[in-house]
Amino acid sequence: MSETEKNARIILEDGTEFEGFAFGHASSVSAEIVFHTGQGDIARILSDPALKDSIVVIAQPSTGSCSVQDSRLCPLGLEKFLESSAAQITGLVVAHYAENIKAAPVSKTLSRWLRKHGIPGISGIDTRALIQRLCQRGTMRAKILIDGTRDVSFSTATKHNHPLYVSVKQRIMYGNGTKKIIAVDCGIKNSSIRKLVSSKTSVIRVPWNTDYSAEDFDAVFIGGGPGDPTACEKTIEVLRSVLLQNKPIFATGQGAVILALAGGASAYRMAQGHHSTSIPCIDLQTGRCYITAQNHGYGIRDESLPPDWSPLFLDNITHTTEGFSTKKGLFSGVLFQPEGKPGPEDTSFLFDRFLSLIENGEHLK
Repeated sequence: MSETEKNARIILEDGTEFEGFAFGHASSVSAEIVFHTGQGDIARILSDPALKDSIVVIAQPSTGSCSVQDSRLCPLGLEKFLESSAAQITGLVVAHYAENIKAAPVSKTLSRWLRKHGIPGISGIDTRALIQRLCQRGTMRAKILIDGTRDVSFSTATKHNHPLYVSVKQRIMYGNGTKKIIAVDCGIKNSSIRKLVSSKTSVIRVPWNTDYSAEDFDAVFIGGGPGDPTACEKTIEVLRSVLLQNKPIFATGQGAVILALAGGASAYRMAQGHHSTSIPCIDLQTGRCYITAQNHGYGIRDESLPPDWSPLFLDNITHTTEGFSTKKGLFSGVLFQPEGKPGPEDTSFLFDRFLSLIENGEHLK
């Protein structure tokens, strides 16, 4: 029996059930289920640490025609075509799986790549109906059950949904510039590291719970990943003390929520979260609209921001705050992904602005 002939089901926590066919790894799993819209690079999406411990529904009608290259490294020693060293999701749901039978020798089909990382997929699903259900009921737990495998419990759904499971375990240095950037790894993406390294900077990537407040550094970057940002108590505690040092701080994704919490703001759980490669956001300073890639499940209550912090970007669909800034940009964060991998690079200038602040010492003038 081929893998496309093996029956599988996806069952939502509210009892809704869909039947389909298995591909990828033959195992049953449970996790929180989210849906991802847009036409981004599937391998980059699935290797984003922000999706750790998630069952991901891909909204596009066909998935798998592009193979996955997971062995090539960039000059920094990071995976060139992935956002981390492995697939981060727990399960994948697609409407139609299109096997790429002509995958190059240096690449893998999507199904083979999922098998390598122990991740099941299910195809033949009415993803429009499934996404509509999630929009009605909000994010919930789900199970992918494959015939012939052991059943699983909903109780294990968020077992690894925390930065602890995606953060590096020890420090890693990138680059050899004189300006030192502490990169707090709460789920940082490879492409973010590449954006931070320049001829004048070196990046020190540290575990999510590291106390670096007494060290010698010039700036801090917080890369956000999975889970509830309010559970990152140690990260928030350290950031509170660093905010008093008046050094440049920039945060992206759920790292921006962590930065806002350190400043005294409050966060909230979003009904469905924002997972897409093409969400329009308005720059409140210029009025210009940018297309952004997003992958976060929590938001910031803008009325809770400290008096000298103000909203910077607004989601043009939901009208929720997607960015904030203070002290002429000394502290800033955006809940979207300005590095644009996967997705547009419309807002990559935010990294340039951060590096300019560090390299030119504008905040010291």
